Amino acid sequence: MTHVDLGVKQIAAEFLFVLCKERVDSLLKYTGYGNAAGLLAARGLLAGGRGDNWYSEDEDTDTEEYKNAKPNINLITGHLEEPMPNPIDEMTEEQKEYEAMKLVNMLDKLSREELLKPMGLKPDGTITPLEEALNQYSVIEETSSDTD
Repeated sequence: MTHVDLGVKQIAAEFLFVLCKERVDSLLKYTGYGNAAGLLAARGLLAGGRGDNWYSEDEDTDTEEYKNAKPNINLITGHLEEPMPNPIDEMTEEQKEYEAMKLVNMLDKLSREELLKPMGLKPDGTITPLEEALNQYSVIEETSSDTD
């Protein structure tokens, strides 16, 4: 699904999708989201669901090996990864607080330089800067309270 030849990539993706009975969740389970994204976008299935064809309702046959490995599978790449130690477990409370403040300062700097801009959803579902989204919701609440 990552081959440089577009034809090979499309045929491989379609073949794997059919083997998964055109079930998005099965395709993602075996290939990872990153590999399946192109096919799913082309079919309009990025939000999940099923293809148009009908397949038998056989149950998913997860092997015991897969069930044991499932928590360590990277959902984007589909690769099995070794669990990484949590670096926070080895920190003192002072170190955790210091790192948290560093993160707050970095986010504040990015926000002030407008490299990072908080976004929100308008009532129609489109993305807009957070201030505009909040203003629109307050206008909607005011008009709904006026009609009550």
